[in-house]
Amino acid sequence: MSKLEDNIKEILKKEGRPLSIEELCKGLDAQKTGIRKILRSMIISGEIVKLKSAKYAITDELNLFTGYVDGHPDGYAFFVPEKEGMEDLFIPPKRLNGAVHKDRVSIKVETFKGKKEAHVVKVLERGYKKVVGRVEKSKYFAYVVPFIKKFAGDIYVPNRFSKRLKTDDVVVCEILKYPDKGKNAEGKIVRKLGTLSDKGIENEIVMEKYEFKRKFPKNVNTELHENAKKMFDNPGERVDLTKLFTVTIDGESAKDFDDAISVVSKDNGYILYVHIADVAHFVRPDTNVDKEAYNRATSVYFPEFAIPMLPVKLSNDLCSLKPRVKRLTLTAEIHYDAFGNRQKSNIYQSVIKSNYRLTYDSAYKYISGETNTTNKKLSELLSNAAALANIIIERRRKKGTIDFDLPEVEFIIGDDGDIADIKPAERNIAHRLIENFMIEANEAVSEFLENSVDLSIYRVHGEPDPLKIEEFTETCKRFGLDIEKPQVITPKSLQLISERIANSKYSYILSSILVRTMQKALYSTENIGHFGLASESYTHFTSPIRRYPDLLIHRLLKSIFYKYNFRPKKQFMKESAEHCSAMEKQEEEAEREINQYKKLKYLEKHSSEPFAGHVNRVSSSGIFVFLTKVLLTGFIPISKLDDDYYVYNPELECLVGKNTKKTYKIGDMLEIYVDKVNYDYLEVDFMLQAGIAQ
Repeated sequence: MSKLEDNIKEILKKEGRPLSIEELCKGLDAQKTGIRKILRSMIISGEIVKLKSAKYAITDELNLFTGYVDGHPDGYAFFVPEKEGMEDLFIPPKRLNGAVHKDRVSIKVETFKGKKEAHVVKVLERGYKKVVGRVEKSKYFAYVVPFIKKFAGDIYVPNRFSKRLKTDDVVVCEILKYPDKGKNAEGKIVRKLGTLSDKGIENEIVMEKYEFKRKFPKNVNTELHENAKKMFDNPGERVDLTKLFTVTIDGESAKDFDDAISVVSKDNGYILYVHIADVAHFVRPDTNVDKEAYNRATSVYFPEFAIPMLPVKLSNDLCSLKPRVKRLTLTAEIHYDAFGNRQKSNIYQSVIKSNYRLTYDSAYKYISGETNTTNKKLSELLSNAAALANIIIERRRKKGTIDFDLPEVEFIIGDDGDIADIKPAERNIAHRLIENFMIEANEAVSEFLENSVDLSIYRVHGEPDPLKIEEFTETCKRFGLDIEKPQVITPKSLQLISERIANSKYSYILSSILVRTMQKALYSTENIGHFGLASESYTHFTSPIRRYPDLLIHRLLKSIFYKYNFRPKKQFMKESAEHCSAMEKQEEEAEREINQYKKLKYLEKHSSEPFAGHVNRVSSSGIFVFLTKVLLTGFIPISKLDDDYYVYNPELECLVGKNTKKTYKIGDMLEIYVDKVNYDYLEVDFMLQAGIAQ
């Protein structure tokens, strides 16, 4: 805080009342032009507020609170406070005062019918300056329906901005005026992306909505072209591991291989080598490549392509651990006893030459004996790796590591570029092997850094709220599983719950709900441990090609051992952790959204075909059905159950036919057809008989 800001707050406190800008200038002996900018900055930070009287007051003294608006399609919203420990509050539609979803606001707390609610006093910062949406055209004007479910209300576009628009055009709309006194927001069209019927339009929508860019700035490409090969030819001090038998194990379509393994059997134990691409050698602090990587913070994966954190020259070439070529790496060499306990770890710069590029499927076939190999070294490595992985998995299970093992879908892309099929992705010992080896390396590196430096970045995961766990056990009972709330919430107690529900036919739904009861894992400079992994010290070290925090960890390690020029300040590391956590959340939202688009397009294309699903929720308005093939939930409105008049029984949480006494309850298996798809909200309605999607 500047001295002038301190003085402004001091005068406001001393006077004990709101002051005009003239009164502040007089007290500060300053000109209006000198403090207007400071006042605006203090309003945005939430320290002060400008009242309708045009006077300024300290936020705390007016009992105001700052936070964010979490909107709802029905027009109301919730206030998410910045103040730690303060609960979320309901905001009635008439008390939003022009605020919309994602806006940063100051609010006052009021009581209505005995319940606290938030009333927005002032919008401090707009969450959206522009939106992506679908056009609805009339003769004299148009509306843009935002592809943001929580952005309540359409955006009015005057005739002068909408003459060339057509219904179902997909556009980027700049907001000129925000909702006010019952009026819709108003905007103008910045760019047309295409129409809803265009092939691949969903990719354009999501990339524009989240401001993802596939291309890199010219200065990044220029810098890389000038320096990359020169840096590769000057590797620095390294341990030569090119004679050590090494493999990569990745997905079938992977193009960036940032980790490789070697496993050697020894007397009463094993040595695991986890080799990670030395991205920090090529991406130096404060270069153009580094600044762009920081801004992106993470790679984003769409079904057909990736939006990488690093240029392809690095991610798919110089830093990719391709077979039979030398690559620069950082190696975590971890020694184990016969019980899978870590005895010691060494971390150093290395150079490797991967012998094989394996996929999860091919590795599994070798390990299981389904496929034979004449290469004795490959056979020995995979045999050692599987044996060590099984010992580590058992050790971690006893410790309490929670393995949710949530299935994901695999999109099969046809020759025409469209989604030809969707199916749950299979997981096997090869997936678990790599996952657990990476966890081991991350843990070993984190423990080393915690004991070696005062400042690091950790991957942390807090304890869940006991109340949410209690609510979850009640949910399990509605699915027919009698699971008691644990007396003490520990990783071990939740692991036992996870194992119970994994054996249920509702495992995906219940595991998904259990995951949502947990806190979100994030990056922090304060180590509070990782609850889900039952780990006291954990970080991300193994994916610097696609995650910026891993790159920072590499730099810390290299600065300790190899005089690498990296001496970060605490504020930079704290801001980096917060930025990377926020960007990771955005990446997850975008990937969920694009996957939902693809699933809906697939369902719409196959609307004449039946799908199997089971009921996962019942309400007075209809039935929610989960489709096991595509891992998606849709809705059957009660109006579509036309064989009887159905009444909701809240006690039994089911719909009951008035005449037939037929019931629809949680867990029922149904055969459904697609009725209609709503791309505005990314939702789908089902029906029980075949029909035509509208």
